[in-house]
Amino acid sequence: MSSQSERVMLSQEASIFSADKIKISTLNLYHDDQDKLEAYLVQIKLYIKRHSFQFKFIENKVLFAFIYLKDNAFTWFHHYLTNYLQKKSEEREEEINMIFRDSQMFEKCLRRVFENIDKKCTAKRQLYNLRQKIFAATYSISFQHIAMNMKWDDAALISQFYQKLQEKVKNEIAKIDKLVDLQKIIFRAVIIDNR
Repeated sequence: MSSQSERVMLSQEASIFSADKIKISTLNLYHDDQDKLEAYLVQIKLYIKRHSFQFKFIENKVLFAFIYLKDNAFTWFHHYLTNYLQKKSEEREEEINMIFRDSQMFEKCLRRVFENIDKKCTAKRQLYNLRQKIFAATYSISFQHIAMNMKWDDAALISQFYQKLQEKVKNEIAKIDKLVDLQKIIFRAVIIDNR
């Protein structure tokens, strides 16, 4: 292949994978749900990173993040925004100036108000209440997501996962597997359930 044709081909490939071709869906609004705070923050950060040329000033990042606050979260931040818009820098509360000078301060304040401060206790309660209702795959995804916030050892996680499976799946697993590897048990449960 000639170097000219290689350049044309590489150019075409580059245009296919160009960032300008990537479409980002509308961002989700954040109301006040503790379980959705992390997702809200991640989507805001990703959008800002992707569109960094639009956010040359830190205050624009904070104002952009504010647009996606609704209900209780909007009400909480409205005081900060009103103060920021209506007063000169030297007349504002220092915390407000800091929030609009440092997007991490905005995140810290948001977390202080809306983050679940006892994730482990919440995760433990969710794990105890979780059970396989229909599909083992759905159950295993939820189980693993919740278990990430736990400091349980493998034996405890295996026991909890196994106990909440449907009886038909538990019976099949008991016939063929030792309960020593959580990932293998999850994989086996999904295969058995899909039969």
